[in-house]
Amino acid sequence: MKTRERLLLTAERLIAEEGLGQVSMRRINAEAGARNLSAVHYHFGSLEGVIAAIFDYRSPAVERRRGSMLEALLARGGNPPSLEEVLRLAVWPLAETMLSDAEDNHYVRFLSAINRLPRLDGWEVVPRRNRRSITRCYLLLRRMPLGVPADILHLRIMMGLREMFHVLADVDHNVRERHPTLRDPLVTFHANELVTKLMSALLAPVSEATQAALGILRASAASRKGSIYGVDSILVPKAR
Repeated sequence: MKTRERLLLTAERLIAEEGLGQVSMRRINAEAGARNLSAVHYHFGSLEGVIAAIFDYRSPAVERRRGSMLEALLARGGNPPSLEEVLRLAVWPLAETMLSDAEDNHYVRFLSAINRLPRLDGWEVVPRRNRRSITRCYLLLRRMPLGVPADILHLRIMMGLREMFHVLADVDHNVRERHPTLRDPLVTFHANELVTKLMSALLAPVSEATQAALGILRASAASRKGSIYGVDSILVPKAR
């Protein structure tokens, strides 16, 4: 394995296991056994460069898988994709990276760790070419007649994507630590239940308390561009 890949995989593991706040470029060098103390800086420039490189290393395979599933779904003709089908498109390509016949990696837990940091916008870090399929899933969900106001639907989708990362990461951690021989059935079970839970969340009625809070947010954001409801979004420009 070349030095660059060894550094990258070491960084992915450390961030996944301990969180970005506990990981430094010097520690990545040491854990990877790099002789050159400046190896991480040479190959990636900064810790943000390391993060971008991990996305670029891992996400193409997930993107290809989700893209092929999406094309097959759209090519069948007839009725448009159902809510369950689109959510399965979002969840399963990530869940499949956790199965026993996949290459052992820490990508799902890495995603969870990155999405716990308000200072990093995961959608900005991922190269656009590697988030086309999840953006298409987002658009399919936004266009569905779910009976939910657009602002609320946007927020629920974004919350659901974060939940997807964190739930799958917890499953991966528990499987590794407690039930390694049950990896595939546990991953399959939790991925299916995650799809069901996300469906319920998107279809839930909007409470009066949420409506009142949304009214306050709309009033406070009236003079701003973009949306502040979803915090970070795939398509909506950030508030200025």
